[in-house]
Amino acid sequence: MKRRYSLLFIIISLCFSCNPKQKFEVLSLKTSHIDRPLGLEERPVFGWQIQADAGFKQRAYQLLLASQPDKLESGKADIWDSGKVSSSQSQGVNYPGEKPEDGQRVYWRVIVWDQTNEPVSSEGTWFEMGLTQSSSWKASWISSIPEVDSVPPLLPAPYFRKTFQINEGIQQARLYISGLGYHQVQLNGRKVGDHELDPALTRYDKRVKYLVHDVTDLLRAGDNAIGIVLGNGWYNQHTREAWDFDQAPWRASPAVMAQLVIVDQQGREHLVKTDATWKVTQSGPIIFDGVHNGETYDARKELGNWSEAAYEDESWQAAIPIGGPQGKLSAQVMPPIRVTGKLKPKTSWEVNDSTLMLDFGQNLTGWANIRVAGPAGSRVKMRYGERIYSDSTLDVEELSRFIWTGDTQTDRYYLKGGGEESWHPIFTYQGFQYVEITSSDPEVELLAIQADVVHTDLAERGYFRSSNDMFNQLQENFEWSFLGNYHGYPTDCPHREKMGWSGDALLVAETGLYNFDLSRAYLKWIDDFVDEQRPNGDLPGIIPTSGWGYTYNGSEDPERGYGPQWEGAFLEVPWQLYRFTGDSTIIRNYYPALKNYLDYLSAHADGYLLNFGIDDHKQLENKTQGPFLASAFFYYFSNMLSQMAAIVGEEQDQEAFSDLASYIREAFNKRYYDPQSGTYDHGGQNAQAVPLFVGLVEKDQESPVLARLLEAIQEKEGHIDAGVVGTKALIQVLMRYGHADVLYEMANKRTFPGWGYWVDELGATTLFQNWDGSQSRNHIMFGTIGDFFYKGLGGIQPTDEAAGFKRIHLKPFFPDDLEWVEAGHHSPYGWIRSHWKKQGETIRWEVEVPGNTSAEIRLPDGVANDLRLNGRPIAASDLVSGADTAGAYSGLLVGSGRHVLEF
Repeated sequence: MKRRYSLLFIIISLCFSCNPKQKFEVLSLKTSHIDRPLGLEERPVFGWQIQADAGFKQRAYQLLLASQPDKLESGKADIWDSGKVSSSQSQGVNYPGEKPEDGQRVYWRVIVWDQTNEPVSSEGTWFEMGLTQSSSWKASWISSIPEVDSVPPLLPAPYFRKTFQINEGIQQARLYISGLGYHQVQLNGRKVGDHELDPALTRYDKRVKYLVHDVTDLLRAGDNAIGIVLGNGWYNQHTREAWDFDQAPWRASPAVMAQLVIVDQQGREHLVKTDATWKVTQSGPIIFDGVHNGETYDARKELGNWSEAAYEDESWQAAIPIGGPQGKLSAQVMPPIRVTGKLKPKTSWEVNDSTLMLDFGQNLTGWANIRVAGPAGSRVKMRYGERIYSDSTLDVEELSRFIWTGDTQTDRYYLKGGGEESWHPIFTYQGFQYVEITSSDPEVELLAIQADVVHTDLAERGYFRSSNDMFNQLQENFEWSFLGNYHGYPTDCPHREKMGWSGDALLVAETGLYNFDLSRAYLKWIDDFVDEQRPNGDLPGIIPTSGWGYTYNGSEDPERGYGPQWEGAFLEVPWQLYRFTGDSTIIRNYYPALKNYLDYLSAHADGYLLNFGIDDHKQLENKTQGPFLASAFFYYFSNMLSQMAAIVGEEQDQEAFSDLASYIREAFNKRYYDPQSGTYDHGGQNAQAVPLFVGLVEKDQESPVLARLLEAIQEKEGHIDAGVVGTKALIQVLMRYGHADVLYEMANKRTFPGWGYWVDELGATTLFQNWDGSQSRNHIMFGTIGDFFYKGLGGIQPTDEAAGFKRIHLKPFFPDDLEWVEAGHHSPYGWIRSHWKKQGETIRWEVEVPGNTSAEIRLPDGVANDLRLNGRPIAASDLVSGADTAGAYSGLLVGSGRHVLEF
């Protein structure tokens, strides 16, 4: 079989690579999954893409690292020269040398040889190290008030400033800053960068994020000034709410530590650092801010040109040096939160003489940006919500459920008077479709308003379109919900909670990676798990947490937590990252902590089963309890960790966790499975799908269990009868076992319960928390239908044996009433595209395979005798055959390039 695959691959590759001297380019150089990172702290991992003629294969590479761009030559590279390495590897290439020094910029390029031994060099690029040593930090933490042992006072936002001189021309300048809870920086009256809501939430007593900015262009020879304003953020979260962040062990008044490192044209270094010489005032315009409540701004208190050198600050006080948070400083090397779009209201109406309601036609995350005019001291109040009452007034009842003090999503702006004024908050964000605007004075004129869309600026890595408009709307809804629920970490909803519920993220990790570049964002979140993990391996249900969530009182064992069906995101996210990137260092770096979590589960198992954990959240009639799910996912992650152990070379662990999985399966089937009826537990959709999904079902029992699952679906007339965990399992199982037709019918239902009901009947523009739409209307956990769009209808699938899409499976499902599908994913190697369209009785399927990869195309039944590839007939005898869980299949293996199949 292997020989036949190889022979066919060679034939197909040669057919579409007629020129023996291929033209190719080496592009998209990434260091640790990011382009030219500032503040890198780990040992770098390199990757590059190859744009080439069809059938390209890399034969060898040479990596060159140097201290200056002109040293990127063989024999001159003064940091590292790998020499010519015979390898096709172009992703996840590790650097074995000494880690560069703090703050050092390293330049690098790669030379690639093709099959004919022809070399091509990339352009040069660079990365820059962060400050990993405590001795590299010369600055002090400063605040506006002394540290207190009790609850910190709730004060207006502090403004800090410092003037300094640079008498020479400036060669380079870097600003290293951590301002908690949130900060914004200005240099000489101009905002530094385009970030919002920096830094990302962490467990501040374990890890504190700092930012690195290139500020060379903002400085000038002569007098300069730096200004910093701080918000409370999560560091001083003062709202009493369900998750106890107001009682967090780190809670303190806002504080900042920053150092500006300037290198002049003579190569001399100048340092501006936070210390007691800085000035501070709390008489500025931001008089209140809270992550759940909103922001209040009094424009009459504006400070003018407070961040410029000429500003007179005699009335300001001296900043107070403090000890600051206990957490280790860690660079925030991930996409920042940005304003990514702007929306205008679709409709508006008057509620009464002083109140106007605006509908933006889209559930979104961000804030209102207003332009107003009116008398000094008049107030504009903005309340945000995602639904309205029958009388067209704002409904925030659901969004206020867990917010027990203060307003819910309410901003206030007090006018200074004298003309047009513009404003938006900077230290909070809201989830909304509607904005209620109330003016305190009839003379206030609302001149313009827009909604700024604000979230972590994740690059798009996928698309899905089809002839089914409802599916297209669902794809858009997923994108809006996923992005709207990423603000430095994945959240459940952007309004009432903003919590990093681990179960929500576990379920959509795969779908998220199809759609977005999540490598650096997810690595930050995995670090948050490490910070939250107790010495015995225990994890909470939300990440990060204030200390809440290590127990789940709904359990049979209330001393334990939410179970691996929730907390197991700690394993699922790095595993999916590995599958999508091919970077094994992700597994290697976190393996000890992942093992510690499985050891915790083992220590609290009874006869290899768990008796704690959350049930299938938001399930309908057939209820699946927590211990069933926990035990099933205990098995799932034991198997997964065995695979991880193999990747990192831990052979004893590989065997031990494989054995553990076998013991769990035996105990689980003994307790929950009835072989006479092929039924697990209550026999509903969830109970049948989850064991098949995680692999608990013995091979000779798969058919009866699957048959009972199909019966359970038919009993509900093809509708979903499962919560979020069961729905994920159901989607995967129906694709895996060759019943995509059943899944297509379920996905395409337009009546309750189902995704189509949300779109057609409830007008959804995001994904909902409940099938009936009764609670939050911006949740991601039912977004697992996106797996079907990419893996099922588009057919694009990574393979575990060649992770990172080095080898690709392409296996679409072609429903009778779907005319066309276009799906694509930008893998580490480049774009993978799968576009198919029905043309009469024929299907035309266009496939794009990126350079230095190959794809296994699995064909639908019955096409072997009438198949054309790039206009040439392919004889049935030239196809390969095999079998998987879906049954027998035929297929062919193709190299990189664009291929057109017709059948």
